[in-house]
Amino acid sequence: MITPNDIQIEKIYKPKRGPTFLATILLAIAWLANEFALAWVHDRIPRGNVPALPDLWFSLFPEVPVPSKKTYCAPRSNGSLNIIISRVIRTFWSAGIEQLRPRELCGDLIISGHTISIFIAALALKEYCPRRLYYLAELCYAATFLAVFCILLARKHYTIDVVLAYCLTTRVFWTYHSLSHSYHQGSFDQIPLNQSIWACMVPYLEADAPPPQYFLNRWKWPSDCPQRFRKR
Repeated sequence: MITPNDIQIEKIYKPKRGPTFLATILLAIAWLANEFALAWVHDRIPRGNVPALPDLWFSLFPEVPVPSKKTYCAPRSNGSLNIIISRVIRTFWSAGIEQLRPRELCGDLIISGHTISIFIAALALKEYCPRRLYYLAELCYAATFLAVFCILLARKHYTIDVVLAYCLTTRVFWTYHSLSHSYHQGSFDQIPLNQSIWACMVPYLEADAPPPQYFLNRWKWPSDCPQRFRKR
């Protein structure tokens, strides 16, 4: 139920498109950097009879083969810029789904992108889920660790891949939200985290957001079409 205070807050903190556009641009840059790195490193990883790296998971479960032992990798090329760009374009048009294109990049073990995806989704759900559904957020967060176990069991990653993915995801997520909370509390310049390279963008991204004490976690449709349909 929306209270008068909620209506007043929504009028004061009117969402802006600028921060969303900036976040989208940063996401696109990160994606391009990741794809170019994968396409570049493909021609530079060891091949042939090079032994697998020592790994905690595979030492505990020796019956599980090492990652990528039976995974096809395209032959090496001269690594020219044209070849790298063509690989990035093919990955883009297939949306990164291997079933939509022949697998060719085999230097993408570290870090685990699947682990990053599931943890960032779980952290966002836990942070912004309505309080009455907190059990759903906790259940999803616990399920992420089961998913990590399945990733290792599928023999696609080393232990260090998923550990680094967890550390990277949680630190970036918690760092941003710590900066966000300190900005709204008026202590942004007093915490050491504001020395981060990207901390200067936090005031711009959070300028149109209400302070945490006024932020109500409510699920809302991105458009009013479902509400109109319900009224009918």
